[in-house]
Amino acid sequence: MKGLLLIVVAVILLVTGTKAFFCDGIPAGMRLRFPLPEICNEYISCHHGTEHEWRCPVGRFFSQRAQRCVDACDPTETINICAGLINNILLRPPLSEFPFSCRRHYQCIGGNMVSRECPPGTFFSQLAQGCGSVREEFCIPD
Repeated sequence: MKGLLLIVVAVILLVTGTKAFFCDGIPAGMRLRFPLPEICNEYISCHHGTEHEWRCPVGRFFSQRAQRCVDACDPTETINICAGLINNILLRPPLSEFPFSCRRHYQCIGGNMVSRECPPGTFFSQLAQGCGSVREEFCIPD
């Protein structure tokens, strides 16, 4: 399973190139922890519709909740993708749930994930921050 997730992340980063994927719809300046639990020292910084990968100094680990590098790694932050994000951001399911339905998404409320689903016949778009008629890549249509 770990190998599959690594392949999925590599494919997403390769296919999207300089386009955003993880940062779609995320306010500029927000930082997201790298989406694999075993990688605690890397993060993605969202700026003007692009993603920039960064690494914490040696011996430090990125905390999405704190939005900075800290002394200890909290692997639960890759499970709770809303940790440290502002309220009402809508996110695709985490890679740990891949493959996922094109209608399924999460709303961040108080740093917690609240499961949501688009109405039948519509698809979730993280970039548009809502449901609509355009299906994003990397999801399974119902």
